[in-house]
Amino acid sequence: MSSASDRLPRIAAFSELRIPSAVLGVDQIFEFLAEAGACEFRACSSLEFCPEDLAWADSIILIRGASQQESRIQKEALRLEKRVALYLDDDLENVPHTASSALFFHTATAQQGLISILQGADLTLVTNEFLGRSLQTRHGVAATVLRQPRPAPLTPSQKAASGLKKPIRIGFLGSLDHHAFLEELLEEPARKIQEKFGAKVRFVFCGSAPDFAAAIGAEVIPYEMDFHAWRKRAAGLGIDIGLAPLPSSDFHRSKYWNKYLEYGSLGIPGIYSEDSPNAMVVRSEQTGLIVPNQPDAWGNAIERLITDGHFRVELGRAAAQDVEARFSEQALEPQWRAATRALLAHRAPPTPASAIQIAQGPWQHWRDRYALYGARNAIKMVRRRLQRRRG
Repeated sequence: MSSASDRLPRIAAFSELRIPSAVLGVDQIFEFLAEAGACEFRACSSLEFCPEDLAWADSIILIRGASQQESRIQKEALRLEKRVALYLDDDLENVPHTASSALFFHTATAQQGLISILQGADLTLVTNEFLGRSLQTRHGVAATVLRQPRPAPLTPSQKAASGLKKPIRIGFLGSLDHHAFLEELLEEPARKIQEKFGAKVRFVFCGSAPDFAAAIGAEVIPYEMDFHAWRKRAAGLGIDIGLAPLPSSDFHRSKYWNKYLEYGSLGIPGIYSEDSPNAMVVRSEQTGLIVPNQPDAWGNAIERLITDGHFRVELGRAAAQDVEARFSEQALEPQWRAATRALLAHRAPPTPASAIQIAQGPWQHWRDRYALYGARNAIKMVRRRLQRRRG
């Protein structure tokens, strides 16, 4: 009879939704490692918890874990001698009040859950050294960096059609959380650029629409929750110049250089804030432009890429080559294997699904949310979920 050590390690990643943090930061990594024969992998839901998933796993990863249910999953996993990793790509203790996730992470219950999971985890995985140092200072937790790859390459049919697609399209791809900063930094330069170049340019805001968008005739595209659908839509926009403004704050320094990977993987020359994670990996004038968060500086950078078509094309081409060379699965595989060694080496004792002692089902989730938010906000959450499913 073969022992557990004779089989591949089984990794289960739990998240409430398959948000980009889950799809890019965990799923894409472990799916690649599974294809390389290093493990078996399952992407699982903590909302619609299935006991068989936890019973199957040797180790679990809680993606941005802070909910009551995720705390239960962690405790049960530890009881059954499974290893637990927490994956963080944001400083969730200091989410800005303008962020869509603030309603959840600002509650005392979520903060307590996050810290409890953090302190009880066998391994904490972060994308950014700055965030790792912050966790070490605040909680004495030694975090391990796990680099996020660039999004998976697109098929030819998913890429934007080339050719005479004028005007020059100046785009921003991002969530609603960026709304306020877009208003603050880009309104003045965007209005001036539109006034100067007229029909030669077109602004495109995908995911977050600043109030001035209508005044400059910008194209506005709603945020897409499904990452793969979002990626396909973004690729089809034909953006010529990518905008990646980010405020200067410790919260934003804790983020990853997602925007460079997104723009670069699409061959889009980007403009990036100088005091941001993107600036850590972009080589200014070679793979992108790095500018201070000043309206005039952003206006000048945009105008430069509009008027110098050769430089714009070469910048995009260099970014695509750089992103693929440094952040593809093949380039990052050694780093991933080293960072997740503790998970890949572990085998848990066999566990029948009947041994899992966790309450489950949709009513458990809504009871948790009711306790977290109170009646009014819990009802809002129910309505939002129902609308999302109908859409």
